[in-house]
Amino acid sequence: MGRGQGKKQRLLRKDFKGANRRDNTWDEKRSTKNKFMEPSDYHNEAFEEYYHVQDIVPRDEWQAFLGSLKTPLPITFRINGSGKFANELRQKMESDFFANFRAGPIMLDGEVVDPPRPLPWYPHNLAWHMNFSRNQLRKLSWLGEIHEFMKAANEAGSITRQEAVSMVPPLFMDVRPHHRVLDMCAAPGSKTFQLLEMLHNIDANSDSSNGSGAITPTGFVIANDAEPQRCNLLTHQTKRMCSPCLMVTNHNGEQFPCISAVAANRPPPGNSGTSAIPPAEADGGSSSGQADDVMLFDRILCDVPCSGDGTMRKAPDIWRRWTVNNGNGIHIMQLKIALQAVRLLKVGGRMVYSTCTFNPIENEAVVSELLIRCSGTLELLDVSYQLPELQRCPGKRQWKVRDKHQWYNTWEEAEKDTGGFFVAVLQKVAPTPNLHDPDMKHRFTRIISAGPSGRLIKMEGMDPSRGASYAADFALQAAEQAIAALESAETAAAEKAANATAAAVARAGLALDAAQENYKHAKRYEAQEDKKQQKQRRQQDAAGAAAEDGDAVAAAQEMEGVEVDDDMMNAEQATAEAAADEAAAEEGQEDLPEAGPVPGSDAAAAAATNGGGGAAAAARAEAAADGAEKAAWTPSWVRGGGGRGRAGGGKGRFRGIDPIVPVEDPSIISMLIDFYGVEPDFPLATHLISRSIEFAYPKRLYYVSDALLSLLLADVSESLKITSTGLKLFERHELRGKEIGRCQYRIAQEGLPFLLPHLRKQVLHLGAQDFMRLLTEKNLPLIVPQTATIAGDGIQPQREQQQEGAAKVPSNQAPLTTPAVVQQLDNVESGGAVALLDESAAKALGLATSEDSGALAANAPLAISVWRTRASLSVLVAKNECEQLLDKIKAAMQKKGKQQ
Repeated sequence: MGRGQGKKQRLLRKDFKGANRRDNTWDEKRSTKNKFMEPSDYHNEAFEEYYHVQDIVPRDEWQAFLGSLKTPLPITFRINGSGKFANELRQKMESDFFANFRAGPIMLDGEVVDPPRPLPWYPHNLAWHMNFSRNQLRKLSWLGEIHEFMKAANEAGSITRQEAVSMVPPLFMDVRPHHRVLDMCAAPGSKTFQLLEMLHNIDANSDSSNGSGAITPTGFVIANDAEPQRCNLLTHQTKRMCSPCLMVTNHNGEQFPCISAVAANRPPPGNSGTSAIPPAEADGGSSSGQADDVMLFDRILCDVPCSGDGTMRKAPDIWRRWTVNNGNGIHIMQLKIALQAVRLLKVGGRMVYSTCTFNPIENEAVVSELLIRCSGTLELLDVSYQLPELQRCPGKRQWKVRDKHQWYNTWEEAEKDTGGFFVAVLQKVAPTPNLHDPDMKHRFTRIISAGPSGRLIKMEGMDPSRGASYAADFALQAAEQAIAALESAETAAAEKAANATAAAVARAGLALDAAQENYKHAKRYEAQEDKKQQKQRRQQDAAGAAAEDGDAVAAAQEMEGVEVDDDMMNAEQATAEAAADEAAAEEGQEDLPEAGPVPGSDAAAAAATNGGGGAAAAARAEAAADGAEKAAWTPSWVRGGGGRGRAGGGKGRFRGIDPIVPVEDPSIISMLIDFYGVEPDFPLATHLISRSIEFAYPKRLYYVSDALLSLLLADVSESLKITSTGLKLFERHELRGKEIGRCQYRIAQEGLPFLLPHLRKQVLHLGAQDFMRLLTEKNLPLIVPQTATIAGDGIQPQREQQQEGAAKVPSNQAPLTTPAVVQQLDNVESGGAVALLDESAAKALGLATSEDSGALAANAPLAISVWRTRASLSVLVAKNECEQLLDKIKAAMQKKGKQQ
């Protein structure tokens, strides 16, 4: 909902003043819906009746099942990453926080305090379970310390608070570093984070490289969600993983677009010797068995939207809101999402379908229909040997269908693996036939008419309008029977006839809705096809006219003895096509994607020769007229479909998001490489992107991996609506509008762990005490001699020690005087820099060093982005990040002191 579009007006202080003021009192009626529920309120007759009939648990476990749903959900978390640092964090928790439970059971107010315990089925004991009440946290101080540690570790990215059942689906996907992975319904992002961890779990002997010498996966993860706000949450959740291999998109899962496979498998520009995807994994016609023009995925996670009754322990208000229609209403959407996933899955690829509901209509029924439609090209995998200690039960072979009026007979059978969190693991074994999405007609021709017993029965192939007519006729008959039964005082017969009447009326209305929906879809499809044909005819006419004009020009030049220039002919044809597209846009075709020139193509070369078009030239002329020192460049390609701030005034396919453009300005690239000493083999010149070119210097610069760059280049039609992609490496530094040295950009903290191994300049190595002081005081004064020569600054007198625009430093602070640091500062220019905990100090404290690899920010060497002026050194990270790094160093010092 946009700003100002809501029904409720914002309350201001003036609303509580004057004659028309509101009463500043609590309105009990307004809080009725959100009233806190007591455990005694945890019941719903319809819920219990539905699942008791469905027999989702053994009869002798039914009461225990209901009892477990009424208990609070325990706290579960997992330690991020793997290897050395994950094991050290686990040992720290066991020795420092959980040691109090070793002496035996702990009693408090007559109840036993449950000790923390690892989830036995999660690999390497990296997931834990705790169940402390608020009373226990309040009365036992050391339990409160555990709680505070968890909050700090979660914020720092060392652990992730996540439900135990939510950790299960990614563990069955078997993600490898070279895989293309799609998470179709990704928000809020905890499972996506797991997938990224698996993607970056590269062995030391792996040959996966990004062409820069850094170990980077050759695969990628696309995290998709249908809600833009949830996409923003998804970006925030995955930011702790310093990965250039993540793309966040905003599409309905059932409408996720297809991308060209041929272009996606091309090596990215500037890296022609290294393929973005290993040849054995490339999707060609022979390997995938499907069309060559569609890029397919190795792994797809379909954690589809569901009724969510499996989360009752976390959201007890579901007890009050649950109805049988919650699951019935989204069955078709879930099936459409799963069908689209099958279309996008390569042969031999693995797909995991999961929900957080017990409902077989959303679980077994969806996968059953999926297997039937795929006609043997999709198989259900037996994963019972994986995670052997995970408690699970087999999926149901039979289930019943119910609406709000009555029960119906079973649908087709299927076989699954399920648990508290339903999970089905499938593998594509052959190319799938043409899979058609279910429509309203498919939904309402299954059971639409009435039988002689008063029940609605299945009539295959029935037209919805005929089904509505039959149901209406039966409704009249059932109503007459109900009236007759009432007159004869037959209560049971009257109640049965009344229920049948209500069911028939409801089915008649649904069938009519289906018929109307089918009619609308047919008309909309006919209109779209008609518009496409009209556009094709206009383009053909325009191309013919351009060809005739070109023949005339060629004939005239031949008569004059002038050779015809092919580039001129191409430019004229491109102009004619552009005119046809513009005419189509004026007639309502602006929402259709416009294919831009592929880098390296003739069209792109012609655009570059002609200066990128009249609009771009006008923009440059306008910028020059405004006195701009440097005009924005014209990119060779634009992707992402964004229409905001698009170059040349063009229209994007999607509103409200920024387009993606490559950073190709040689002055920016050379400035970054020279100022920060970026290694020559790091592909900075070809892998940097930005979301806007409205200014000469874009605000943020992102780095994308080889695989993502190839994917962007392949999406010529801009069918992907990309909200976020790549890893932010640089950010333009603005300081009161003043000139800020030789480089306009500072290093972004979130991309620092990835970029640090490739920097040879502007890196300041600090000892533990100096590093802790910088983190504590945030700004440190520097000693500037009477005549000082700082690299890039020249000679300035002492009275100009405080540079204009520099951070304010208290006069009573002691300057940084460590000789080794002062000597390093002579080679650090004014501008962005990196303060790094010295290698020897990090090793002595057992902290991360440059020898440690991995994409997790919490396990990277301790370094922060800083800004160096002539007189001070200032941190450029948030206060909480400084505190987290301080706590990590202090904890390492305490541990070392105990060992000594």
